[in-house]
Amino acid sequence: MRREDIPLEPYKNSYLVAVQDLPDCLRFSLLNAELEHLHLSPGTYDAAAHEAFFEASPSRRDRAERRAAVARVLVALGPGVRWSDRLRIVHEKFGAKGLSKPCLREILRRVEGIDPINFAPALLDEYKGTTKRAEFTDEAWRFFLTQIRDAAPEWPLAEAWRRTRDAGRELGWKVPPYITVYRRWMELSEVQKLHARQGTAETAKNLSIPVQRDKTSLLALDVVSLDGREIDVFVDWGDGKAVRPVMLVLVDVSSNAVLDFELAPSENATATVRLIKRACANHGIFDKLYTDNGSAFAGHKVAGGTPHRFRNGVAKGVQPMGICEVLGIDVQFALPGNAQAKIAERLYAIMSRSDDDGPDFKGAHTGHKPGARPNSETNPIPVDECKALLARGVRRLNREEGRRNQGAQGRSYDQVLRDGLTKRAELGRPVRYPTKDQLYRAGLIWTPATVDRNTQIKVDHWTYGGPETQEALAPYRRGGAKNLKGGTKILLARDPDDLSAPAIAYDAERNFICDQIEPVRRGDYNSSDGIREAARNRKAARDAARKAEEANAYLEDAEYLRAKAALDAASREDDMPPPAPGKVVGARFGGPLKAAKPKPETDNEAEVLKQFDRVTGFDPVRVLRGQ
Repeated sequence: MRREDIPLEPYKNSYLVAVQDLPDCLRFSLLNAELEHLHLSPGTYDAAAHEAFFEASPSRRDRAERRAAVARVLVALGPGVRWSDRLRIVHEKFGAKGLSKPCLREILRRVEGIDPINFAPALLDEYKGTTKRAEFTDEAWRFFLTQIRDAAPEWPLAEAWRRTRDAGRELGWKVPPYITVYRRWMELSEVQKLHARQGTAETAKNLSIPVQRDKTSLLALDVVSLDGREIDVFVDWGDGKAVRPVMLVLVDVSSNAVLDFELAPSENATATVRLIKRACANHGIFDKLYTDNGSAFAGHKVAGGTPHRFRNGVAKGVQPMGICEVLGIDVQFALPGNAQAKIAERLYAIMSRSDDDGPDFKGAHTGHKPGARPNSETNPIPVDECKALLARGVRRLNREEGRRNQGAQGRSYDQVLRDGLTKRAELGRPVRYPTKDQLYRAGLIWTPATVDRNTQIKVDHWTYGGPETQEALAPYRRGGAKNLKGGTKILLARDPDDLSAPAIAYDAERNFICDQIEPVRRGDYNSSDGIREAARNRKAARDAARKAEEANAYLEDAEYLRAKAALDAASREDDMPPPAPGKVVGARFGGPLKAAKPKPETDNEAEVLKQFDRVTGFDPVRVLRGQ
């Protein structure tokens, strides 16, 4: 301070210095630090002044509140602070707009002698416009808003005002000039204006705050997203017809890598099952499938056995097993109207622009509109060539480095997937690969059926069952949960590519019953094969009866007769009369018993009966008659 020629005054063991003599940086820091600890006494609340304050418009109140905050700072600083410091502090806190030195002087003048709690009403600017509002009939204003609601979002407000004005002339409405209506429109909240322009659904969509999800907490193959899109290319499936196919994809959510895709004429369950089987065979069985509620994804072939589906509701009755239940995959459906949350939806936009719009599909691409139709200039591409081009695009998408999505850190999708699989193994959760039997059963079609009285199953004009499976299916001919036809419902699994292959049966709780259920083949009416087949069936029935007889091990005739004789003897012993019952005495809960007085003997039967009737549980007639 001596080097800066700042005057110091000794005071005890220190020095005193005037605040205005400090350097600018120190003085400004000191004033700000002291300002935080200065608390003005609020004073007495002026109810009338505040009542008038709240009747002012919101914009006037906001300006007054800003001036009141500035006034509190100026009063707290006190008159000893330089105006340069006052301006610097005020501009630092509130900005320089409208707060020049003359304005600050005016603010201090208007709050002189007023308690700080009443600064805002005292600094309320005077409203120079008229206090009388233009007359505007309520029905006219509502008609104005209703027109905007029913019109397109871009419809001009001026046209809505003109129509309201013209209608008001006939209906006697008071409609002010357009500028007045425009000001009233601008005073509406943003939600009201957005609802009038866009409607309820779009307003809710625009106001919804998205949820941030951390994908780095997922391991590879924890969640896989499934979706299908109609590509923007027309394809020839070999019949000469131009078809716009559907591309089904499976995307690993943790890495954004496309595991596999399937091209099909339409979004159907058979193609979806084929895609899931191939992806699980190549990459391993994933833990959860995240998909929407399309009929191809929420049907029995894919999601059969899932407790609840938005499309079909709570499962009822016998539920066929889908591929996800066979392979042990959990199914999670996107909420209705929220399918855009799937990762596959985002990748479709990338692939549509990079592949469908490319030069490889020149002549086969006709635009992005869903309802586009082929014309005379359309040249559909062969389906095999289309699959090869899409496969190349998927490989490029997975191998492209420099990805900046969540957790990628410049790696490619394939590299993120490989690192995720390595981390999964390190954590003791290795990838599960399906067995040959699982893959076979995952592609079967499951049909609820009943077992008829011949222990055979009839489904879609096919009959299954023979002597080899008769014993296993026999318990399901009756009992259990009956349907209207009287048979117990079971599940019959068949190969959709070969219905003549042996079938597999499960009960209603999806427990295994038996496999190798051969189909019944019909022969010619006059053929002798049917006679031989019937003879073989009868022989099989006789063999089964003979084996059952041997298993039961019945008694020989002589042993059986001796056992029956013993049974007869035992039954004759049971016919012997029981011994006479003893005297029964009822319970007594009173005082101590006294010795009973002997009664005189009598030969009179009536007197004996009269005496013994008093004893509970005793029958004197049977005693006297020797029974």
